Amino acid sequence: MTYSIVARDPDTGEMGVATQSQAFAVGNSVPFALPGHGVIATQSMAEPMYGAVGLDLLQGGFTAQEVLTALSSVDPHPERRQVAVLGVNGDLAAYTGHHCVDAAGHLQGDTCVALANMASSEQVWPAMVESFESSAGPLAQRLLTALYAGEAAGGDFRGRRSAAIMVIRATTTGRPWHDMVVNLRVDDSADPLGALADLLITKVRYQDVVRYFEQAIDGDPVTADRELELLRPMDPRTEPDQLMWRAVVAALAGREDAAREMLEELAGCAPQFLEAARRFGKAGLMPADVVERIVPAGR
Repeated sequence: MTYSIVARDPDTGEMGVATQSQAFAVGNSVPFALPGHGVIATQSMAEPMYGAVGLDLLQGGFTAQEVLTALSSVDPHPERRQVAVLGVNGDLAAYTGHHCVDAAGHLQGDTCVALANMASSEQVWPAMVESFESSAGPLAQRLLTALYAGEAAGGDFRGRRSAAIMVIRATTTGRPWHDMVVNLRVDDSADPLGALADLLITKVRYQDVVRYFEQAIDGDPVTADRELELLRPMDPRTEPDQLMWRAVVAALAGREDAAREMLEELAGCAPQFLEAARRFGKAGLMPADVVERIVPAGR
């Protein structure tokens, strides 16, 4: 009922899993990930035990194949399952039960495994492997490209409805919000991959702005301001929070006139963010006198 890919970037060590299906909310049942240990895709009448317990076994030192062997031995219906497992060292294993609905199968590449069932053709999973292993760039983008390749080869013969991508770090930092690099899902859409692609772009941009904002309030506003100048201008209607952060960074870098102009843009469509800027001053995140100079008078 789904096609998926699990993969590893050998340069960064990051691991990821991506999936698309005609089923509702595929991201709620197929992809599993545990930073520092591995990722799993479980589908075709999916049994969540393979994901939840499988990650526990990877954490306990089991190999990918040992995970599949152990869990299928206690599954009353392994013939209905389709599972792929990737361990932190690049260890890969996959299984397609003989009762999975055609077209069903999987293919293991050097750094990934693609798997599909209820596919339009047997070219879906090879297309995903070929796409992934011939691509470059961030892991999340490569996974998305592989899903597009699976769709181009026929995808789920019933259509498309939901999709998801997870990417995790190979080592843990003790800060889970950093170790889960990407965790995005589209539960119900006529174009789930298009929606997922938009979310991925939004996430990257949002994280960039937040990172430079934190750099500015931590004492290096000039560098942060210079980096933000390389991004396209923030839209006051669709990105009001980011435009407010951008104004704060510009002000801290000494460009108070530019900051004031940005806040003037916000005044007409999202005036609550002017109050947010004021509260930054009250919280001590920037000098209160700077805030008073950049917030438009009477706003």
